[in-house]
This record gives sequence, structure tokens and C-alpha cells, in this order.
Amino acid sequence: MVFGTANLILMLTLRGSVVPERIVFLTLALLTTTVTPLRPRLGSIGYLIVWIALAFAPVAETGDLAITNAVSAFLMGRFLPLRLAASLALTPPVIVLLATGDGAYFASMLFDLVIALPAGLLVRVTVNSWRSEVSAVSGQLEAIRNEVAREMHDLVAYSMSQTALRAKLAASKELSPDRAREEFAAIEATAADALHELRLILRALRRNDSDDDSAEGGLGTVTTDLEGAVRAIVDDLSASGFSVTFQCTATAPCSRLQATTLSRVCREMGANVLRHGDPRRPVTASLIQSESKVHLVMTNGVSATHDLPSSGAGILGMRERVTAIGGTLETMEENMTWMVSATVPSLPTTSPAPLEELP
Repeated sequence: MVFGTANLILMLTLRGSVVPERIVFLTLALLTTTVTPLRPRLGSIGYLIVWIALAFAPVAETGDLAITNAVSAFLMGRFLPLRLAASLALTPPVIVLLATGDGAYFASMLFDLVIALPAGLLVRVTVNSWRSEVSAVSGQLEAIRNEVAREMHDLVAYSMSQTALRAKLAASKELSPDRAREEFAAIEATAADALHELRLILRALRRNDSDDDSAEGGLGTVTTDLEGAVRAIVDDLSASGFSVTFQCTATAPCSRLQATTLSRVCREMGANVLRHGDPRRPVTASLIQSESKVHLVMTNGVSATHDLPSSGAGILGMRERVTAIGGTLETMEENMTWMVSATVPSLPTTSPAPLEELP
């Protein structure tokens, strides 16, 4: 708009004579260049039509659009694909050369084109690069938000469910004072563990990438002993009043990534048992580590009444975790029995999603 207006004022001033047809062409050129950033193809083609009409008008001169020619070429390079922009921008100089044979004027227009078109292209490449960087950063932030949400859910869901259930048991009149003290001690230990893991998460969020180049990075803690992690969940469930049977068959070790992922999945399984399980019905946990896959299954009876809060984010979080490393998660409820089965390959078949791990 600014350059088009300047072109209009400058040409009318330099040419001296104010012919209505010239004002019309200059105004149309101003309008089409103004439209080009909003509708690049329409604006560019419209400007080209105006220029061709001007070239064959007896009362006007193509030199009237000297400034808008350069502006139009710049906008074409900025908003149109390179081939289309070059084709449209080259049309006026070619018409001048074929119609008039004026090599000097052709060279002048071509010089303006060589300057303006690459400048527009450079701006477009720069802007697209910035947008790509912003999009990449936004994707990273979204992944971090999702990871933090999963970690916080794992931490809060399991620890708080266990704390709430044990507090309920400790407040029961059926418990002896000694047993109540044991429950309160367990509550204290659970809260301390939860606080420790929360601090690890916050530490990971505060850490710069340059703080530890050797760290594989992640939220939460790294697990290398999957059997021990599952057994710890089983022991917690047993201490919370559930009758748990644990079976483990390990014919091959699993990687740290598989162990960390499944330990967190198992923690959510345990949280579901605490939230929805019936302590009067048995709980089974099965861990099978073979050379081709690692299989974790937990079943429990479902309580008819749920005293503890529940969230659908748990199943989603477990599924996201195992899917990220090429695994699958299956759930089933039948005859008031709930089963969760997680299977992951011993070696990842897909590139895992960013799952930062502290050393």
C-alpha cells in the first residue's frame, strides 16, 4: 500500500499531465499489489493483467509502474511458489522486449526483477524457517506437558491412593494401636517416597541440557530391576490389605527403557487396584521376560463401591507409554474381574517418544 501510493504520487508528479486513464491504471496497480499478500495468486495475476493492459494503452506508459513492478516481484517471491513467481514476474519484461525491442528498458526491468524476486524469496524462506522452529518448539513443549502429566498422574494416583486407603485402615476401630501405628508409619514412608519422586521431576524440569551431557534425560527415576519394581508394588498392595499372588518368569533381561516403562505401568496398575479393587478378592500379578518380549499382567476383583476418586487418564497414560516403545496394552472386565495386560518387545521396534530419565 505504501509503495503503491508512493508510485502513484511520484508518477503523477513527474509526468506532469494528469490523464484519467493513467490514474485508473495506477490505482488498479495499487489495489492489486495491496491484495497480493492476502490472495497471492489473485493479486499477482490481477497486477499482470493491469500491466498488460497498460502496455497496450495509447495514453499511458509502462514506466508509470516502475516502483510497483519491483514491489509486485518482491511480493510474488514472498508469497508464491518459485516457478510460478518467476513465470509471472518475467512476463512484463518479455512483453516489453517482444513488443518494442527496447533492450535497455528490458534490461532495466530485468535488473529490478533480479533484485526484488530473490529478496521476496529470502524473506519467505526466513519466515518459513522461523515458523518451523516455532512449530518444533511447540511440539517439544506439548511432549513435555504430556510427559509431566503422565509422571504427575503416576506419582499422585498411586501414592495418594495408597495413602488414602491406609489412612482409612488406620482410622478403623478394628485395628489395634500397634497396627494403627504401623499404618501411619507406612503412610509417612509413602509420602516421603512421593515427595522424593516429585523433587526428581522438578529437578529434571529445572535442569539445562548442558548440565549433564551424558544424561539420557527424562522425568522421574530410572528403573533397571523390573522384577524388583513389580515386587515392590505387590508388597504395597499386600500391606494395603489385598491378597496378592506374584509370578515371575525371566529367561532374558530387559532393557532399562522397557524396565522403566513397565515399572510405571505397573505402578498405575497398582493404583487402579487401590482405587477400584475389592480387598476380599485375590489379586494376581504375572511378569514374563523372554528373548522376544516382556509381558506384564495384573488382575483383581472389582469393588461394587468406589470410595476413592478415579480418573480416565490412567489407562490413557499406560497405553501411551507402551505404544511409545512399540508395545500394546489391553484391558478387560468380566464377571467383576478387571485385567490389564501390557506387552512390549524386548528390543524397541519404533523410536521411543521422549521419555527423559535421570541418571
